[in-house]
Amino acid sequence: MATVRSDTMKLSIPQRRLASLVATLLLVAVWLAGAHWIRISLGHVGVYSGASLLVCLVALMLIGLRKRLIMLPLWSVSTWVQVHLYTGLFACIVYVIHVPSIIASGRLEGPLSWLFLAVSGSGFYGVFISRVVPKRITNVSIQPRYDRIPWHRSQIAIAADKSMTDLADSHDRAVLQSFFERSLQPYFASSMSPRYLLNPSSTRRRRLLGALNELDRYLDSSVLVVSKRLAALVRHRDDLDYQHAMQFRLRGWVVFHAALSMVLIVWSFLHAFIAIGMLGN
Repeated sequence: MATVRSDTMKLSIPQRRLASLVATLLLVAVWLAGAHWIRISLGHVGVYSGASLLVCLVALMLIGLRKRLIMLPLWSVSTWVQVHLYTGLFACIVYVIHVPSIIASGRLEGPLSWLFLAVSGSGFYGVFISRVVPKRITNVSIQPRYDRIPWHRSQIAIAADKSMTDLADSHDRAVLQSFFERSLQPYFASSMSPRYLLNPSSTRRRRLLGALNELDRYLDSSVLVVSKRLAALVRHRDDLDYQHAMQFRLRGWVVFHAALSMVLIVWSFLHAFIAIGMLGN
């Protein structure tokens, strides 16, 4: 019975998200009340909002580090991801209130605004791809390790060359050999293009498979077997490139977001020191 009660007390994912959003909005309300009290007390609301924003940035950096230290027995990684997300949302609301305009003026403040917006935008983009990309990865039949993808790519090229080498000489072999040397061999030997990396497309796969299918009507049974094998290798190679592109998005986003965040933290502290120094003037 205790187990049943424990299970019924657990919140579903939509309920947890709603609870987190409500908690964030309540925190915003409390923060706004504090800002109003400082304003009517003739205090420095800018210092209050700036300090709050700086604390949020430091907290976000520490939470980001905690997400990667999965060995620490303090909540689950998914919980820390949610904390990171809603802390970032709170920071965005504080930022809008802190700055006189979305893009601040000034040689120091202007680039700082762009940095904050870039970090925030990359963060929300990361939320999107972290939910979409893993589903796309698992829909592909192969899930190779990222660092092993070049090796798998080379093995596909070797297998394609061997398939043609083992084929006996004939007129039909010459037909397939001509197409292989003209279209398939350069494809198998090439690395993935930057265009495909940024925007994966099945255009080349469909074109090569369509051309092979057109050749099949001219091939005898022994050469046809090799043609079907090459078609399977084309599909395998395309799936591999798709995995590479999807995993690159996840890894590239993390590096980009972390690098920008570090620059933002340093720039924010510099801005804070200058702003504090100007208070007494």
